[in-house]
Amino acid sequence: MLPSVRSLLVPALLLVAPLSAQEDGTYAIRPGDRVTLDVFTAAGERVDVVSGSRIVDRNGALYLPYVGSVHAAGLDQTTLREELTRGYGTFYDQPVINVKVELRVNVTGSVGRPGQYYLDPSATIIDALSEAGGPASELAVNSYQIPSDQSQVRLVRDGQTFVLNVRPDEITPEVIQMRIHSGDWLYVPARQRSRVRDEITFWSTVTSFVTSVVVLVILINR
Repeated sequence: MLPSVRSLLVPALLLVAPLSAQEDGTYAIRPGDRVTLDVFTAAGERVDVVSGSRIVDRNGALYLPYVGSVHAAGLDQTTLREELTRGYGTFYDQPVINVKVELRVNVTGSVGRPGQYYLDPSATIIDALSEAGGPASELAVNSYQIPSDQSQVRLVRDGQTFVLNVRPDEITPEVIQMRIHSGDWLYVPARQRSRVRDEITFWSTVTSFVTSVVVLVILINR
């Protein structure tokens, strides 16, 4: 069950702060982020035992071969690379290290591919939804796809829940530009079917069935 919705409007701070904090590439690593390393020797040989992807643990640390536990939380990508270069310089002559940081985002509900995704810090809320296959069409009518309510998308961030309208004809520039935060949860609800619509659908089906039976009876009696 989703946490209670504390606000039906997205505060300006929610929109502005992530932009200013990340747009210059100084995103501070957080627990749960994925860090991918590519480590090479001065001769250009890849060090496979060190290279690869790892998740920052709940204490903000990465455990790496040879150098052990490295506190990564709070560091930006450049600073982490500099620290690892110094650390591995003890074992390799002039190592070259590439660091890539990705944020963890969960996307659930009426989307094409619900699940957990790791995205670049520059990614937006819309990028996250697109990565998950996008919200199911509001015009979906078959039994294999439940229509979504794109005007009521929930963003759960740091214990607070906000409602976003991502309908293409109504979305605002502020929502389009919203950056993701590590640990964000996006939930796209299914559109609520109206009772009137259900009644119309039911009686249309009954009428169609009765008409088919009458036609069949007439054909048999000919």
